[in-house]
Amino acid sequence: MTTSLSSSSRKADQPAAAPPVVDRAAFDAALDEQVAREKEVTRLNDRVSAARRRLPMVEVEDYTFAGPDGPVRLTELFGGHYLLLVQNVMFGPDWEEGCPSCTWAVDTLPARMERLDEEGIAFAMVSQGPVEKLQRWRAERGWSHTWVSSGGTTYHDDWGWTRQDEDGTPYQLPGYSYYLLRDGVPYLTYATTARGTEATLPVAHIMDRTPYGRQQDWEDSPQGWPQCATYG
Repeated sequence: MTTSLSSSSRKADQPAAAPPVVDRAAFDAALDEQVAREKEVTRLNDRVSAARRRLPMVEVEDYTFAGPDGPVRLTELFGGHYLLLVQNVMFGPDWEEGCPSCTWAVDTLPARMERLDEEGIAFAMVSQGPVEKLQRWRAERGWSHTWVSSGGTTYHDDWGWTRQDEDGTPYQLPGYSYYLLRDGVPYLTYATTARGTEATLPVAHIMDRTPYGRQQDWEDSPQGWPQCATYG
């Protein structure tokens, strides 16, 4: 994920730089070239998605998480469905607030999450922080999503959502896990982290299609385009 809660303030003023002005014919020609490139991406994405549907799956322990009303098993998060999407939100045990980038990602989820429910897909969030802290942050952000704590389990370590750097200091990863419930057993069918999470971030894709993009320092933009530190 490549944005943060503070990004809006730095984008309030219109940048001085702008794309060159051309006539309609030149614009249409340039747009046609861009559409052709994007169609290549779409076709590649279709092939990648086809490969994703052919991935094997692995059985997952039916972990018992801590929920606001008591213990919640992984299988209970399916809520009567056989498909489950879990967002791994970075919120360490000693943190008082959620990761800014993960918080932004949750903020930009579909306004009507029941659309997922209509497709037979349950949604939940998991973090290592104590459930009391998660619920406090949930209330502050105005979220209604199910959010459980894995703090009393080995879930984060087992599946690589918490790792250690060269000095042995633990750090967390954001991401999404996709599960299938079959004969009462949960299976992991797909997981993604880092920029792989962007597939579920509609606001990021909207920004990508504006003339200035996300205005972040990793982007390949024309000289003079506004760019700020990704997590600044």
